[in-house]
Amino acid sequence: MIHLIFGAAATASLKHALRRKNHQVIGFPIDFSIGPITNIHKENGIHDYFSWLNSSFRTMRRYLKADQITFHHSLQKLLEIEDGEQITIWTCENTPEQIGLRISCYLLIGKEVDLSYVNTFHAINDYTKHMDVKIDIRQTADCNAEQLAHFYEHSTYPIPEKMKNDYVRDGERLLNSKSIVRTWQNGEIVEDVETRDDAFILDCADRIHNERGNQEFINATRVIGEVLGHSEQLLSDTWIEYRVRSLIHSNQLAYEGNLRAMRKYKIKVLH
Repeated sequence: MIHLIFGAAATASLKHALRRKNHQVIGFPIDFSIGPITNIHKENGIHDYFSWLNSSFRTMRRYLKADQITFHHSLQKLLEIEDGEQITIWTCENTPEQIGLRISCYLLIGKEVDLSYVNTFHAINDYTKHMDVKIDIRQTADCNAEQLAHFYEHSTYPIPEKMKNDYVRDGERLLNSKSIVRTWQNGEIVEDVETRDDAFILDCADRIHNERGNQEFINATRVIGEVLGHSEQLLSDTWIEYRVRSLIHSNQLAYEGNLRAMRKYKIKVLH
């Protein structure tokens, strides 16, 4: 059995969950929801994606080389999958993992393989349906190894031919898209604008100001945490901070301090 999974933390958890099985786990460490993913299954597309990350996200730079190597190796392993293999693709109700599912199906075109999937969002609902507590997750990484092992045994379903064809079509479209931001909306991947989250970031900053009853500068990390906790989309703190700096440069936010690190500056909304 070969498992395809998206996100470094989710990959580590799944490897731990399946450590006693003779399974192969192929993990992709990147966030498919942001950045240029045109031809990201080819050398030029990989180069363009990581060049964009390097120029956009200061705090990620020390990890990017390792992530690029891991992504490249994982892609090679996927492309080398042979006929007759059984493959389980792990996903959740968020943009990065839904894109990963679709691109994977596209890259497996022409291979005679048995395809199954686990949707961890639905799996956790089944897992807790007889419990007094409800667990809400936004990504597979929110699940622990024990839960993932249970999901593999009880929440793995075959991908029907029509569903696979739909995913293949979507995967091809995504690999040809020119957008920088993509959104999981009403069961579909929608190409979006880079400023998608800006209004929400400003609203969160305004709300914190109003709660304090003043317009003093507030820590950027406080605003980023507020956005992380309340956004409908699965966002990374790195992406939010990138948009915060863009709002500063467009004179919608004022700042004081050092922009080299998100912990070192404060912001306030300019009205």
